Amino acid sequence: MAAILPIAGKQWLAGMTWRSYDNIPDKQDLLSDAEQLDHSWAAVRIDEEAIQAGFCAPIDGMKRPTKVFSLAAMLADSREQPWLGIFKIREGLWWYIAVRDGHAVLPDGDVIGGEEEIRKARDNHAGYGDWKYFEGDIDALTNLIKSIAEKPTPVKSLVASNLPLLPITVAAMVVVGLAGGYMWWDTHQQEAIAQAARAKALAMVQLQGQQLQNQPPTNTPLISKPTPDIWLSACEQVIGQLPLAHHGWEITQVGCDLTAVNVHWVRKNGATVANRPEGDVSADGEAIHQSISLTLSSNKSDDDAIDLATATLALRAWTQAISAPLQINQAAAINAQQDPNLPPSMPHATVSMDISISPFELAIAIPGLRLTNLNSTAAGWNLKGVIYGR
Repeated sequence: MAAILPIAGKQWLAGMTWRSYDNIPDKQDLLSDAEQLDHSWAAVRIDEEAIQAGFCAPIDGMKRPTKVFSLAAMLADSREQPWLGIFKIREGLWWYIAVRDGHAVLPDGDVIGGEEEIRKARDNHAGYGDWKYFEGDIDALTNLIKSIAEKPTPVKSLVASNLPLLPITVAAMVVVGLAGGYMWWDTHQQEAIAQAARAKALAMVQLQGQQLQNQPPTNTPLISKPTPDIWLSACEQVIGQLPLAHHGWEITQVGCDLTAVNVHWVRKNGATVANRPEGDVSADGEAIHQSISLTLSSNKSDDDAIDLATATLALRAWTQAISAPLQINQAAAINAQQDPNLPPSMPHATVSMDISISPFELAIAIPGLRLTNLNSTAAGWNLKGVIYGR
């Protein structure tokens, strides 16, 4: 939900949904996108790298946005990309912005709300390891706005032809060839359109996995290994509480194994080892490795192993449903030295999956699958584990 913030003598709108365009959108383009989103206010942002429009529903009590400007559009170019920032507006209210790929505001990178909403927005983008982070309060936000010389981007109502046509002279200012930088976000939009179909396919695959699991347990030592949902929940509880930055130190990668969450911090301008996150400092003082113990709510599970070929086929169907590349390295049997708690005759396969969405929102009902490692990557997340069979 959007909100208006009075800052530095102007009314700023925060919390818009953003879309990118290859060319300057005309009124019909804006009306079409606004209708899809069920919104009627828009802000059109045009500069040398980005052509975007932000959309939102009208603010309660306001018929039209008079002298209201987009906060995300104002700040998008203010820092080196890719960057994201969290600003505490007042107690219980934060604003989040995420910008990358030609200084484009991410579709869900303009969020106003409580701490839970802001953390969820950040988690949606945590898979990228190259962020430049900025954290501040209302004073820091005010100073940023005051330091920008460009004119603010007005918010207009699309109702009753309130939005004027963009002057042709503006189009002449746009640098030719910027469309290439937005191929990724075009793909993102296409993925959003296909989301419903993928969700249906994924639901069918998960149901099949649950049906496969409904077999009498054979009570093997596999019950001592946590199921994917228990392990992922424990990882999320730790990762979700991590700050984006700590006195200039920024997180570049997070990972999770069976015993700990591992965090890699790097030093940015102004940061010193005198005021740093907990962890082991590198020899040059430029990085810190932090290890946080993982507490599992339960490390018991049913022995859900089935025929290994059937189980790996179910896993492949699941990864195909979410468009996740899968690698399977199958072995004939467990080596007692590798895992003394499992019968030597128990077949297994090691697996690796690259996913572009948050793994914490997924239900993984694959018989015999036990996850062992989770690591953030530039494109999302990498999951590793072992799938056990009979």
